[in-house]
Amino acid sequence: MRRIFTLITILCALGAGAQGVKPLPSLHTEGKWLVDKHGNQVVLHGVMDTPNMYFNGWRWGSPWTENPTNYNATGATRCLPYFETLFAGMEEAKCNIFRLHLDPAWTNDPNSSYVYPGSDGQAQGVTGEADITKFNPTRLRTYLTSLYLKLADKAMNHGLFVVMRPPGVCPHNLKVGDYYQQYLITVWDIVSSQQFVKDHPGQISLELANEPVNIRNANNQDDTKALHDYFQPVVDKIRENGFTGIIWVPGSGYQSNYRSYAEHPIEGENIGYAVHDYPGWYNSSDDNPDPDQKIASFHDAVPVVDTNPILISEVDWSPIKEPKEPDTNGDGSIKRNEFGDIVYKNLGTWATGSTSKWGKAFKAVLDHFGNISMTLTHPHDFMDLDALYNYGLVTPAFDGNPEACGKACFDWYADYYQMNRPHDDEEAETGDFYTVQALKADQESFDLMLGDKIPMSLQLLYADGHTKEISGVATYTVDNPAVAAVKNGQLCALASGETQLNVSYTDIKGTEWKKSFAVTVTGLDLGDLTSLSSLSDITAQPFAIMNKETVKMIYGSTMQNLGCDLATQVVNDKAINGYMFKAEAISGRSGCYLLRLLTLSGSEYSVYGSPGYLNGYSIYGDCSFILGLNEQYGQDAADGAVWEIKYVAGQGFTLKNMYTSKYLHDASSAKFDTPAYFDFLKAGSNTTGIQTVERAADNETVYTLQGVKVGTRQQWDALPRGVYVVGGRKILK
Repeated sequence: MRRIFTLITILCALGAGAQGVKPLPSLHTEGKWLVDKHGNQVVLHGVMDTPNMYFNGWRWGSPWTENPTNYNATGATRCLPYFETLFAGMEEAKCNIFRLHLDPAWTNDPNSSYVYPGSDGQAQGVTGEADITKFNPTRLRTYLTSLYLKLADKAMNHGLFVVMRPPGVCPHNLKVGDYYQQYLITVWDIVSSQQFVKDHPGQISLELANEPVNIRNANNQDDTKALHDYFQPVVDKIRENGFTGIIWVPGSGYQSNYRSYAEHPIEGENIGYAVHDYPGWYNSSDDNPDPDQKIASFHDAVPVVDTNPILISEVDWSPIKEPKEPDTNGDGSIKRNEFGDIVYKNLGTWATGSTSKWGKAFKAVLDHFGNISMTLTHPHDFMDLDALYNYGLVTPAFDGNPEACGKACFDWYADYYQMNRPHDDEEAETGDFYTVQALKADQESFDLMLGDKIPMSLQLLYADGHTKEISGVATYTVDNPAVAAVKNGQLCALASGETQLNVSYTDIKGTEWKKSFAVTVTGLDLGDLTSLSSLSDITAQPFAIMNKETVKMIYGSTMQNLGCDLATQVVNDKAINGYMFKAEAISGRSGCYLLRLLTLSGSEYSVYGSPGYLNGYSIYGDCSFILGLNEQYGQDAADGAVWEIKYVAGQGFTLKNMYTSKYLHDASSAKFDTPAYFDFLKAGSNTTGIQTVERAADNETVYTLQGVKVGTRQQWDALPRGVYVVGGRKILK
């Protein structure tokens, strides 16, 4: 009786300051945004938890007490009040999303002789929550109704949107059509068939899997379409059952790699992507906390942030505990990672980092993109659970240490709650908040190079002063669609010429807003080269492109060594037939660029390479390039690898390795029987008109802490978790 009275007292205390829109509004996706029924853009912030005695700190039961608790109907009854208190605390702390793990403690069959037939095909050695041999679909159905959906209902009553995650974690290696894909289809078939789930598509969302690592195609080969082919059938089954709400799709690499979705996105409405982020990921840590670099690295790994809502469904951090001391194992021995390095205690989170360093860069990512929601990895990362359950107090975890995620998120969530919370479904769409005054754009015209993809920036300005980003959902028409087009909110330059871009958007009151922009596209035409097998048929000298103002492609005439002046001949100055070269600036190498060969489809024939330095010498004084083919890295710069560029009529370009020479830096020893290098010439002494993108000039080889080469950045996803050395820096995976 005393326990019940205490619980009632705590809930009354929490409810006194609780806020939130009730009943919970409905959400859907609109372009890259979550929006409510009125089109207001929403970003969600909260925590995740799992109904598990161990992870819940034994607060609602344990199996070894005089009155033991089991994962059965009685256990479910004891579990529910624990979460009622947690949800009330979260509401008080301005949370509006809860990630619910459908914990396998309930869905696994305790019968020792039971084996899930669908686990046939699981590799030997798969253990822990990746092991599905005990999964019982009947138990999932049972505890959906008696536990999981009751938890969801309680969360929603406290103003929390609910995202459900399936039981367990992904095994390390997956392939399209395997047993685990069928397991996910089975799980989500059962969940999405529940009437309660289908009745709340605006409040309940589904996260398809937790931390896939490697996913290959049905032939067990690396394939850029593998992620799509693995999760699209799961999405299709959910839609087939009539669930119309938001589905969060994971990436590979423990939910850190979404590059292939840019080319092969998940099809359908209401699609978002669920991402994980910890200190050390995305080229950012306390040792490397640069916000701009973190933003660039995140965008590189998660390009779908430009097109879809993002949910960072796991993140936490806290600094090393002072005084600094090694962490220990259960037997008292010092804990070491897989490389033998000592692991030091932090304040109690999974990852180690500080708010003023890594956390500053993390928040910069949230604020830069604007459409990223988040849930901390555990409630004890967010709030002091002892204070909550013993005294009804809602305070940050870790005694409010400002360098840990608890205090930081208490402050951030309170601020965000005022800016992007959803509005009541039935709210009257009147007043200054719903009155649009103008359609704004960052620029009035566009001057593009062929192949450019420029994000549009369009905002509605409201009478109360707030703005709404509409680039991804406005309607676009182009007077000459052969010259330019808009896709996913990006203006794409297709062919040389001039045209007009027309934009329209109808606001919630039915008023149509319009704006027009002049678009000019310039480029180069390789039509005169279609009969040539390669550029070496014209000349044995360097191939180059002038800048945007000159708009001429040139190549060198005969020369005896690298020290002579280039005599140039204009090939043509027409449109480029769908191809272009783009230069990327190399950080720390003044005047140097990487050369990229792009196609209109977005594929890149040459992305990686080394800047124009061999053995510490500058080649030809300007900037030259050693190129890599497709997504393979270029040869070691010291080897002087050189590539021939070939244009084939109707097929486009190919690049192939011609020869290597360790003497390329030595003008007196250089010989040129075939093309030797590529130059990006500059107009005068500046780079006016050249499209540049910052790119770090670091070594792309990945080493262990012992100096053993284990691969390249392209193979990063396949590496196990640990600490690696890349470009002279330690990076935690």
